Amino acid sequence: MGFPFRYSRAAEVMRPSPIRELFKLTQRRGMISFAGGLPDPMIFPVEEFASCAEALSEHGREVPPEEMIIATGSQQVMDMVSRVLLDPGDVVVVEAPTYPGALHTFRSTGARFLPVPCDENGMCVELLPGLIARCRRDTGRLPKLIYSIINFSNPSGACLAADRRVRLAEIARELAIPVLEDDPYGELRYAGEPIPSVFSIAGGEGVIYASSFSKILAPGVRVAWAIGDPDLIRRLVIAKQGMDLCTPMVAQVVVSEYVERGFLESHLVKIRTHYAVKARSMATEMRAALGGRPVSWSDPEGGFFLWLDLGDIDSQVLFARAIEEGVAFLPGRAFYPGIDETQGDAVNGARFARLCFTFAQPEEIAEGCRRLARCLS
Repeated sequence: MGFPFRYSRAAEVMRPSPIRELFKLTQRRGMISFAGGLPDPMIFPVEEFASCAEALSEHGREVPPEEMIIATGSQQVMDMVSRVLLDPGDVVVVEAPTYPGALHTFRSTGARFLPVPCDENGMCVELLPGLIARCRRDTGRLPKLIYSIINFSNPSGACLAADRRVRLAEIARELAIPVLEDDPYGELRYAGEPIPSVFSIAGGEGVIYASSFSKILAPGVRVAWAIGDPDLIRRLVIAKQGMDLCTPMVAQVVVSEYVERGFLESHLVKIRTHYAVKARSMATEMRAALGGRPVSWSDPEGGFFLWLDLGDIDSQVLFARAIEEGVAFLPGRAFYPGIDETQGDAVNGARFARLCFTFAQPEEIAEGCRRLARCLS
């Protein structure tokens, strides 16, 4: 028996494209088809595409095609999952703080949010059973989805600890609440050892694993993928048919060829080294510039971000000063759901700020930290 997904009302009425269903009849042996407006499959880059599937197998096991979908960016994965699983009023468990783009996508379905506190080891998974039980008492329903950025989270930079991943997989199975495991930064580790994904720990049961090339190649490379239960993937495919039919083939071919030629592995070594220097530089420059000011953070071991705890300083007020000084960051409120859409205890994030260390050059990092320190004087 497969994982008991609770699909949305929209998913229950979704229908595959009738033209695509007719195409199944054209695939009979001996059939000469003039039906589809399709290119010649004899010239498809099959071996290159296979190389991408080989890369996915690193997350625990070989992935057959029926368990995988290619998406036009990881944001589309969230959109597809939202349409297939969420109805208005459904509750999504999110980390506090979490990625604003995910909040925006889930919000578009009318979802509410159950925030879970985080620390330097990611989501405090041990709090989940109690928070979920409270949600069930208050709403009469279980959350429909758990969303987590497991590696070097945006914005906190935290990496979900191994024991918490094991417990998260157990909770998903025990309560039949699927996990959307978002992993755009997993290849960008600068210190420590890789930790198995929740998907691999769970053997794929109840976990949708998603990743993207946009953070390791370039933001304009809108090629992402998700792997999961075949029935869920089939429904995601149907949802995608109403969005863009398929992810642009030119982008897929270019990415596939890039992987096939061996460029990706050497590029990953290059960017890990490059970003590790910047991460250390920002942490060092912040310490030097701030002196004894009561501002704290955890040094990043990967990803893109430094997450500042400003204590009793409002990051929105600080942002206005910083702009005048010629330095910018993102205030913390954006990374938390609003009070009116939160199930349980809300957090406004005013005391936090996100700094991205990957874009600025080393000399800019040093000067930017000094400018920010002047704002805190």
